[in-house]
Amino acid sequence: MKNFVWLLALCLSACQHPSLAYITNQGANTVSVIDTRQHKVTHTIAVGKAPLGVAVSKKLQRVYVSNVEDGTISVINSATQQIINTIQVKGSPVGIALAPDDQTLYVADWYSDRILAINTRDFSVQREVTVSKAPAGLVVSPDSQTLYVAARDSNQVVSINTQSLTIQRRINVGAHPFGIALSKNGRFLYSVNVYDDSLSLVDLHQPQASPAAIKVGAHPYCVVANANDSTLYVTNTQDDSVSVVDVKTRKVMNTIEVGMTPEGLSFNADNQQIMVANWGTNDVSVIDAHSQKVISTIKTGDKSRAFGQFIMQ
Repeated sequence: MKNFVWLLALCLSACQHPSLAYITNQGANTVSVIDTRQHKVTHTIAVGKAPLGVAVSKKLQRVYVSNVEDGTISVINSATQQIINTIQVKGSPVGIALAPDDQTLYVADWYSDRILAINTRDFSVQREVTVSKAPAGLVVSPDSQTLYVAARDSNQVVSINTQSLTIQRRINVGAHPFGIALSKNGRFLYSVNVYDDSLSLVDLHQPQASPAAIKVGAHPYCVVANANDSTLYVTNTQDDSVSVVDVKTRKVMNTIEVGMTPEGLSFNADNQQIMVANWGTNDVSVIDAHSQKVISTIKTGDKSRAFGQFIMQ
C-alpha cells in the first residue's frame, strides 16, 4: 500500500510539472509554449523582432530568446510565462546557449563575428571575444569550462576557454557547420555541415584524429543526441526529414518525414520524444524515439525555428 501511495504521489507530481517546450516563431515575433505531455500550446508570448535562438534554465526559471533583427535578448519567466527583461546586445544575435552552471549566457553575433558572455545575475556584465566568420550554433561543456562555436563561414568549430574567453583550438569539420551538440560526458562533439550534407563526429580526447563524416539529408540544420548518446537526430531542411544516426556504427539507420523545412530539434528525456520545429509549415513534429515515427503535429506560429535547447525538463 505504501508503495502504491508513493507511486501515486510521484505520478501526480510529474503531472503537475510537465516539461515545456519554447518554440521561436521568427515570422510572428512570438514564442509558443508547448506542454510536451499534452502536445498543445499553452501560451503565446510576444518577444522581439525575428526571434530565432532559445536557451532554457529550469533552475533559474528563465528562458532566453535571441531576436536577430532588433539586436536583443528577451528574458521570459517560465513560472509566469511573461517577459521580465530585455537585454540589448547591439548586434545580430543568432545562436544562444546557457552554461550548465547557469552563471553565463553565451550569444553568437552573426554579422560581427563575435561571442558575448553575459552574466545571468547582472546583464550589464558582458564580455566578448571575436571568433571566425558567421558564428552560429553554440554548446557548453558539462563542466562549464569550454564553449564550442560553429563558425559557419570558416568550416570550423572553435573551442573557447570560458574563464579567459580566449580561443583554445580550431577544429576543421565539414562545409558550413551550423548546429552543434555534445555528448553527455563532453567527449564527443557533433556538427552538422550545411553545404556538404554531412554530420561530423569529433572525439575531443583525440585532437590529432580527423573527425568522422556521415552523410545525412540535404542541408542539415541541427543535431541532438538521445538520453544515452547512442542515437543522433539531424534535421534536413531541404529534404523535410530527420536522419536517425547510430553512433556506434556511424550510419544513418532511418529517415523520418516531418513538416516542411525542419530546423531546431530537442530530445525530451521525460517521455522519450523528439520535438522538431518546422519553419515551412509553422508547426512542431513530435517523434516517438522507440517507434521512430511522428505521433503528433502541433501548430505553432509563423516560421518556427527554435534554434537551441528549447525543452525545459
